[in-house]
Amino acid sequence: MCNEASVSAVQEVADAPRMELFPEDTGTCPLGVRHAIAALIKRRYISADDDKVAWEGLMSDPDLVRSRLADALLLLKINTQIGIALAQQVEFEDDTIPYKIKSINYFNNVQSLLMCQLVTKYFASVTSGQLTVWIEEEEMYEYMTRLFEDAPDVAASQTNMKNAISSMVRNRYLREVGDGRYQILPIVGVVYTLDEIRSVLSRYVIAEEGEGNE
Repeated sequence: MCNEASVSAVQEVADAPRMELFPEDTGTCPLGVRHAIAALIKRRYISADDDKVAWEGLMSDPDLVRSRLADALLLLKINTQIGIALAQQVEFEDDTIPYKIKSINYFNNVQSLLMCQLVTKYFASVTSGQLTVWIEEEEMYEYMTRLFEDAPDVAASQTNMKNAISSMVRNRYLREVGDGRYQILPIVGVVYTLDEIRSVLSRYVIAEEGEGNE
């Protein structure tokens, strides 16, 4: 159910003179707001540090962004303290949503296992009072190696693990700082729930590291 602020924001945009941004543009949102909506749908989240254009567009009219996401069956969660906004899937009891945003199951086996390591390490570190969470490349390789213990092609295994790390950097779950060291970005603790992580770990019959660190 829309709140009064959301309705007012949407009405103001509807009443304002519309400026076409491209041929056959029927949209009504300002460009900055559109950047925010597109980023949230494509990547599931935006960060104030990594995507200033989308973040500023979101902050310019969060109620309007929230309303447009609701049209796509998505909820908007904003944490201004850590500078992260997240699009969450609406859940219906009959599970009738036709197109769902990416979950951890979107990743291949190596990537999903690596994400499990990042999330569990992030929660364990934050719970112990660490504000910035670091992980070594060697530590990640050691964790992923369990998938390749019986693999005959060592070179291919190394390539798969290297690609998994690169994917996490590319999707901005990790930030490389040099000398084989990476920062685990706070988004991993927001996007993926511990229940999702436990589900993935159960596929590999792996005990969760940091169990109980909610």
